[in-house]
Amino acid sequence: MFKNGDVICFFGDSITANGLWMAEVYQTLRKKYGVKCYNCGVSGATAQNALLYLHSQCLIFNPDYVVMMFGINDIRRDLYAEKYSNDQESQKIKEKALKTHKAAYEKLVQETIVSGAKVILCLGVPYDDVNDKEEYNLRCQIAMDESGEFLQSLAKKYGCLVVDFKSAMQPMLAKRDIISADRVHPTPEGHHVMAQIFLNDIGEQEGYDFDTPFIWEKWNRERYNAEQELILVNFIEYCVLLKEGYVENKSYEERKKIAAQRYESYEDKTNVFPMAYREYIKKIDNYNRYIGEIVKRTIF
Repeated sequence: MFKNGDVICFFGDSITANGLWMAEVYQTLRKKYGVKCYNCGVSGATAQNALLYLHSQCLIFNPDYVVMMFGINDIRRDLYAEKYSNDQESQKIKEKALKTHKAAYEKLVQETIVSGAKVILCLGVPYDDVNDKEEYNLRCQIAMDESGEFLQSLAKKYGCLVVDFKSAMQPMLAKRDIISADRVHPTPEGHHVMAQIFLNDIGEQEGYDFDTPFIWEKWNRERYNAEQELILVNFIEYCVLLKEGYVENKSYEERKKIAAQRYESYEDKTNVFPMAYREYIKKIDNYNRYIGEIVKRTIF
């Protein structure tokens, strides 16, 4: 499927941004083909806001393949709680969210294909509505299933390859610790399972080896660490500041000033957002160094 020197971009939300499954896939494919892989995932992303940075965060690498996975942040999963089951206004919002999700996803596919890249569509990991966990069970898999059906139709329409995480992982929910306590994000074991499913579904191996642990190579671990430093910066820039129109055509110093103002506006500085702004202020000064590390460890 791949040839030497191919560039693969992984484009999605936090399940991609975390990158453990992608790192395993990359290490495997690099040995076979010498491919170059870039993690273009942004925590908190939706298909709609990904349109804002498809070119600047993903297509800028001139990929031969783009692996896409969005959905869990798109569907308004909070409104699938039982208390909203008979609420007509909530139903309208959910329907609108799915409609927006589908339209944006198709545009992402169209623009990527126009760029010359092939698209691999991923049916997302299942929402864990099976196990007892601290997080309230929103029973939102029905919306993810509708998204998956739509992606299958997109794949037929545009000739995209499909990786089906959901169908392979859902029967495993009660047997393996693959989804974390928040019912959304894979555990480290879950990421290993994802890597095995991905490699099988794209035809790079036959079947799955879930029980042999992934062993990092040094170059890959160092690369992953540098890439993760960028994840928080990208989260703030692309899912908060850019979405709100704050960072377009602004310098690093101006972005830092905006982030500092936002940080100071929070009374509770231990909340996830002020903590993210604080880390953003620290990391943005090293942004180019992080990118340099990634490039150095990707282009051998």
